[in-house]
Amino acid sequence: MSFVSCGSSGDDEIPTYVEPTYTQHQAPQWNNVVNAEKPNEKYPTDLTAYIQLPDSIKAYASNADELAAFCGDECRGDGTLMDGVWCIRIWGKVGDNITLKYYCATNKYMYHSTESIVLKDDEHLGTYDEPRTVYFIVDK
Repeated sequence: MSFVSCGSSGDDEIPTYVEPTYTQHQAPQWNNVVNAEKPNEKYPTDLTAYIQLPDSIKAYASNADELAAFCGDECRGDGTLMDGVWCIRIWGKVGDNITLKYYCATNKYMYHSTESIVLKDDEHLGTYDEPRTVYFIVDK
């Protein structure tokens, strides 16, 4: 007589998927350090960007969300949402590396752009009719 087992040893188990969890944040109080009405000596260059969120984040978007541009830890512009398109005027110096941060009020996650924007004088990134899709990852 022989016995056959369908049980598996620990080495043969299929790993179970575990949904990642991320830190939830309160709505940010970003302090835009730039007077957006006119250029100044410290930040003489500006770039206007029209941004749309990727589909993976769009599903959670709401009017309570926030978008801002940063050079390091300094806020260089904050966005305004108009019909699903973010318009943001970014201030700095030519060559500054700008990262976008996005706060989603629905899931309370903070995101940052996967690529930086290199500031060029009087440039536009996207248009209202054809906004640039910016990809973000969740801050852990």
